[in-house]
Amino acid sequence: MEREQPAREQTDTEHSDGFRGSNDRVLGRRSYLKLTGGAMAALGVGTGASATAAGDESGPAVIDIDYDEYEDPGAVYDVNDVRGSYTPEFVTDRSTRDGRSLRTEFTSDSKIANCEYRLPEKVGEHQDEVYTRFTVHPENFDLGANDTVRMFWAPLTNGDGSSGGGSSGGTNGWSNAIGFANRNDSPAPDGYKFFSYAYHMDGSGDFQMTDAVVQMDEWNEIECHIKVNTSDGGSANADGVMRYWVNGDLAFEDTSMRFTTSDDNRIEAVGPLGYMIGNVGGALYYDEHQIVLDADREEARSALE
Repeated sequence: MEREQPAREQTDTEHSDGFRGSNDRVLGRRSYLKLTGGAMAALGVGTGASATAAGDESGPAVIDIDYDEYEDPGAVYDVNDVRGSYTPEFVTDRSTRDGRSLRTEFTSDSKIANCEYRLPEKVGEHQDEVYTRFTVHPENFDLGANDTVRMFWAPLTNGDGSSGGGSSGGTNGWSNAIGFANRNDSPAPDGYKFFSYAYHMDGSGDFQMTDAVVQMDEWNEIECHIKVNTSDGGSANADGVMRYWVNGDLAFEDTSMRFTTSDDNRIEAVGPLGYMIGNVGGALYYDEHQIVLDADREEARSALE
């Protein structure tokens, strides 16, 4: 049985990207149709790549990112805002499902890069509801008191209201950079507590600590479920959803959020991020990145079986 962590605690301060079933596999009760030529191009998949999409239009679409099928991270992610001396790369010394993992390393700068899986380019439009999961292996982190590491965009909708102290007004971006911090009596250095750092219509840089622990020097499973709010007459309703699980336990939940008032300000991207406040040093390894569209956690996990 899953153990639920406290929902909110306020603090001060692309060689192929495949829809699951990319080798004509059958997934549960749903069948998948292999796409070629123009259909692949319409999904934003590069020449020579393989992709599959749900044959059952009523079921969720599943995107399964296999790092072994890409030459470099830039072939699957939009890698941007690279700082310091290290560029994200695929390596073979840490992996789970795939032969390779994505490695990012903090060097002389507080930020490594954004690695955005951009849904408008990949599947044709911004999304209303996204579930995404990944595994992460933080290595050689020794955080000082109150230090933070942002490790993943879940999600990022770009705009001047999505970061940097901007104000999100419903049309100009929003985001959540999830990560871990040496706060809330973290069991440092073996693990650090998980946090949510969101930009939304009711909060700019809304930092929420939890009691969930991200373990250091081992693999952790992180799951994210985001659903945009509804709107009436151009006014955003407070029914948007953000939920995050750490190693199977619910770490954070808010079901009364406001993100957007326009279609092109819905969910734009998810993906790895490296941003540290505090002691510079340490590396993050990522693997098993999967995305399910139009599904909550239960529906997504069923589709991924």
